Amino acid sequence: MQLEKKPIEDIQARKDYRNISIDRVGVCDLKIPLNIKGCETDSGKGQSVQASLSLSVNLGPDQKGIHMSRLLETALDFNGSFSLENMASFLTALRDRQNSEDSDVKIEFDYFFNRHAPVSGKISPQPYKCAYNGQMHSDGILLTQSVVVPVKTLCPCSKEISDYGAHNQRSKVFISVNHEKKKEHQAIDICLEEIIEIAERGGSSPLYPLLKREDERHVTMSAYNKPCFVEDVVRNIASDLQENPNFDSYELRVLNYESIHSHNAFATIGKRSPTT
Repeated sequence: MQLEKKPIEDIQARKDYRNISIDRVGVCDLKIPLNIKGCETDSGKGQSVQASLSLSVNLGPDQKGIHMSRLLETALDFNGSFSLENMASFLTALRDRQNSEDSDVKIEFDYFFNRHAPVSGKISPQPYKCAYNGQMHSDGILLTQSVVVPVKTLCPCSKEISDYGAHNQRSKVFISVNHEKKKEHQAIDICLEEIIEIAERGGSSPLYPLLKREDERHVTMSAYNKPCFVEDVVRNIASDLQENPNFDSYELRVLNYESIHSHNAFATIGKRSPTT
């Protein structure tokens, strides 16, 4: 016996009579594989990563709901190759597919950069937590590149007051740089690898996954010759960022995991665009 086919009603398209707009509605913690490009100074290089996505749009006061499946379908359309350069196209596709006015995308992923040990030259991969954010509104597009960079810091006070040695710790630098775009096809002139290099210059020393004895000696002595408070690190990095014309604003946070205290230390600096 063949069942009679009945039309399936689009429930989400029903009218809603509460007259309340929703700022953002969508999906989060969506895990999919992505081929990411544009993170390295060599723009032709890329990696396959497992990404976690948050996708959302606004919803008008008279519509019951959005079509959630269309969010995933749009993400899969960009699965072949994704970069910050095509984020604007991604935002446009999300917005248009839902007949919305605004759209938001957040993509988080680990990206591996090869690190060269300072003396031996041994190469080993080091992961960095990265994120791309995109917001599309009626007045333009805001794109954000974010990365967490581990560095080493050595305490200037400890060095000054001790007969020998100084306490040091691992630190994390959280950097987000913002690009305000009025046009969809507008180049981004700084990549995550360059942002990582700026962060690493700000601390007492970079960190490396693989170190031979000669490398360990070099890192230890280099850090001793460049002691940094958390205030020094955040100012060092901010100084480099402020001289860089390739973005509109930034947010910067440095966190020291203190080695001789039971608490940690942090410092933040933010630069706002002159137009905001």
